[in-house]
Amino acid sequence: RWRRFRLIAGSREQGYRRAEKRVADSSFVWIGRKPPAWLEKALPPEKIDGLLGQEVTSLVFDAHDGFDADAFAIAVGLVTGGGQFLLLTPPLTQWQASGSRFLRRLAGLLEKSAPYTCLSDVLPAEEDHAIATAEQVKIIEALRHVVHGHRKRPLVVVADRGRGKSAAFGMAAATMLAEGGRTVLVTAPRRKATLALFRHAALALPEVQEHKGLLEQGDSQMQFVAPDELLRTLPACDLLLVDEAAGIPVPMLEKLLLHYRRIAFSTTVHGYEGSGKGFDLRFSRVLDRHRPQWKKLLMHEPVRWAADDPLEKFTFRALLLDAEPAVIAGDVAFDVERVVVEQLHRDELLQNEALLRQLFGLLISAHYRTTPADLQHLMDAQNLHLWVGWLDECPVGAMLVADEGPLPQGLHEPVMNGKRRPADHLLPLTLATRCGCPEVLDLHCERVVRIAVHPALQQRGIGSRLLQVLRDSAPDRSVDLLGSSFGATPELVRFWRRNGFDPVRLGYRREASSGAHSVLVLQGLSSAAQSVQAASREGFEDRFPLQLAEVFASLALGLVKVLMRGPDGRGPRLSQADLVSLRTFSDGGREYLDCVGALYRLALCQLADGANDTEILIFKLLQKRSWQDVASAMGLPGKKAVVTRLRQHVALFLAS
Repeated sequence: RWRRFRLIAGSREQGYRRAEKRVADSSFVWIGRKPPAWLEKALPPEKIDGLLGQEVTSLVFDAHDGFDADAFAIAVGLVTGGGQFLLLTPPLTQWQASGSRFLRRLAGLLEKSAPYTCLSDVLPAEEDHAIATAEQVKIIEALRHVVHGHRKRPLVVVADRGRGKSAAFGMAAATMLAEGGRTVLVTAPRRKATLALFRHAALALPEVQEHKGLLEQGDSQMQFVAPDELLRTLPACDLLLVDEAAGIPVPMLEKLLLHYRRIAFSTTVHGYEGSGKGFDLRFSRVLDRHRPQWKKLLMHEPVRWAADDPLEKFTFRALLLDAEPAVIAGDVAFDVERVVVEQLHRDELLQNEALLRQLFGLLISAHYRTTPADLQHLMDAQNLHLWVGWLDECPVGAMLVADEGPLPQGLHEPVMNGKRRPADHLLPLTLATRCGCPEVLDLHCERVVRIAVHPALQQRGIGSRLLQVLRDSAPDRSVDLLGSSFGATPELVRFWRRNGFDPVRLGYRREASSGAHSVLVLQGLSSAAQSVQAASREGFEDRFPLQLAEVFASLALGLVKVLMRGPDGRGPRLSQADLVSLRTFSDGGREYLDCVGALYRLALCQLADGANDTEILIFKLLQKRSWQDVASAMGLPGKKAVVTRLRQHVALFLAS
């Protein structure tokens, strides 16, 4: 049940003719941008996720128009045991002579893969997928304990693709539905990712009624609900199954974990959704904090193909799906001054496979969704620079920095008019068009794309040291402005602020990858850039309190507090008239609406000063929530109790 992996390298025409002979008598899927003349249509690489949850026996991956690493990773997982995978490429000498480090490395690996390609031509026989393996039986039994045992003891199943975890979830769900009167909910990044789960549940049920995203067995049912809809409605169920959890932002998973008492998660360690390694580290901390009696099960043996499958082995090596940071003892004697930071020429990644694996392993561990395309970006992005922090010749920190700006003078007017948006200039374009600082288009900027620190040495100052060296060496590169954009959390905003970066804009939509709003931070180095920093910061301080009542009405309190805090810890002062109005309000002599202006300015002052117990001010004065919403959020019975609490808060402020 090994899958046949065949490379067809040569001209496009030759490749198409040879591929036709290989697939002419079988059902196959062709992934590529230009179908051959004998084929009606091909599926473009960017649309391959529409096949998730399906299995194919024959697949052609046409790389003549470019190699899409993410699409390749998905395609490999679609081919079932005994099937064939054809990779069509130009002559490998063409890739080896290209400017792409990624393709040059891939060509070398493909040359060494030749021994894999001459395997049996027998296609897989149909199998009864309702028969569980020993590992799947363990999963089914563990899920039974989640449902019938103590509450608040979630299960996490971790495996690579093809190990049958979705099938095990489906078979376990079937046993529940057969009990009668049961409701099972299923969620995942996309409904198509759950097709295998639903299919295996249906196989195990004799009289099941199947609908789109719904199974009904007597008075039991299993239904798919998208993650955002699930959090909005919070429907009741006997069990919630979260499939491909690494594709759902951790903050969303945390909310589901806190609400649902009987819940199980599955995640792919190395897969198309991005490596689950970073996710595993982050979500494990969430589970330890909220559900210390959670259980983790690993699945090792493949179900959809045989162990040591050549195609899987090649894919892991080519895309570094199993890359790990260097091994470092957690109790190593450590002094951050020993960390040597230097810019690394990326040709060294091509010449040193062990270093490439260690650095990509660092990036995987530090970011909960690192995809195969990130490897291409690391090796080939034209405006990207790689900085490495070394501890005794071992890489313990990595920083990816994009070179941006200045833009040619002829582009300034089209950019400001919204007619042009040149690629690879996120920092100057955002500052110019969204923050009202067109002068930044003349500046040389560097944007920190990602910082990664070895898991065993985090919270030791390595990230700050990387930024310090970048800042101190910037004049040598004639850099005016440093910045970054990332999914905002209170901890990350505080980290960047400690390193001299001001938040100047919060994105209006949540990022799909992190579930967080992206925040833009910057630090001016030249006098012109320092003026941009000051103007951007002042504009943010002016806009953000008003935006809280619009797009950020549900923004987390901790993030509001850290973003509202003044850069010097001091906020605007209240006038004498404000103090009189507040005193009268606290005494009960004036109503809320009669003092709302003074109360609003009090909120600005206290948040800028970093005062404690400001939740009621954020909810009512800044986010403008209804009285009932504020009462519910603060655990109070209604409007009268909220007003009383607000008067008490003002009285404490005046007495301090």
